[in-house]
Amino acid sequence: MGKRAIPVLAAAWVLTGGMMPAAGGDGPLCDRAASLVPGLVCVESARGLAMAGSRERAEHLLGLAEAGADRFVTHFGSEPLRYAVVEGRDTITPRETIEALRKSGFPVVLPWLSEKVFREQTELSLRRAIEAQMAGQPQEQIDAAVATALARQTDPARRQRIELAAVSHELGHDWFRIGYWPDAPLGEDKHYGGPSPDWLDEMAAVLMEAPSSFEDRVTQFRQRFDTYRADPAKADANTRLLVDLPNFLTEVHPASAQVRLLNEQRTAEEKQSAVRLITGEEARKIAEGGARFYLQSAVVSQYLVARTGDPKVFGRIAQAFVRGETIEQWLANDEPKGTLPRDMAAMQADWLVWLESRFPRG
Repeated sequence: MGKRAIPVLAAAWVLTGGMMPAAGGDGPLCDRAASLVPGLVCVESARGLAMAGSRERAEHLLGLAEAGADRFVTHFGSEPLRYAVVEGRDTITPRETIEALRKSGFPVVLPWLSEKVFREQTELSLRRAIEAQMAGQPQEQIDAAVATALARQTDPARRQRIELAAVSHELGHDWFRIGYWPDAPLGEDKHYGGPSPDWLDEMAAVLMEAPSSFEDRVTQFRQRFDTYRADPAKADANTRLLVDLPNFLTEVHPASAQVRLLNEQRTAEEKQSAVRLITGEEARKIAEGGARFYLQSAVVSQYLVARTGDPKVFGRIAQAFVRGETIEQWLANDEPKGTLPRDMAAMQADWLVWLESRFPRG
């Protein structure tokens, strides 16, 4: 999300097998990381590690990451890069620690927020927004509004739902971008994250989400699609764009301008952080811009698998982009693609037919 040097955690967001427990450096990967991030419990798998203030928390984060890694293999046909998920007890992992981990053999590093830090950051973000909205009101009223909003945003069930999607989602962005373009810088003006067209960058992350989170996006797509086909003339612009496949495959991420603006407005202290938590009005604006794109990412991925018959088709598309092809050139090249049409106009017509079968009326 954004200029992806910082995961922007918009608050609008089971343990798997194969793990080898390691406390504070008991295991080859944890041994390597322990000197760089002292004082945390570390657990590892063959693919990466998670560090947190307790074993229970580290195992939970590792389980979320491993489930996402399994989905990367399913959809891209290769193992993801080695990763480290690092959740400091009392602070956000600093940039220099992240860079040190990358240099020591963890190309993908995800700094995560402990419950304590999540609460502190959420309160700061909420207070910033509520004080602006309630300027001139008595301080006790402002404090009460912040407390009410904070209780809602930090509800444990809500946080669990967000993490179920967001940990693997954020890892997916970097597994994709760094895996296919290891030397590419972030923040190119014409792209949301890295050199890939924005739609595949976001689709790679959405595909990593837990099945329940992914299906929530499919359900929301259907709801909007039902609104569109009930009366296309009355649908808003974003709903009409929902069914415009050529636009989706060529547009800049619709949330990119808002996230870029927020990055530019960060304080000097915030710029030292690898993560910034966004809530309230700021989160709403990002969600408005990006929601339709996320829903399309989920359902277009299903369309591509259905028509090509290949659940790993996203790896083949990524390789085409690495070669410098456009989506139009990939459609027209000699690779087998099942029944997927070979040009954009034909694909748009076929997509509309497929949508009717995917989401039958009534």
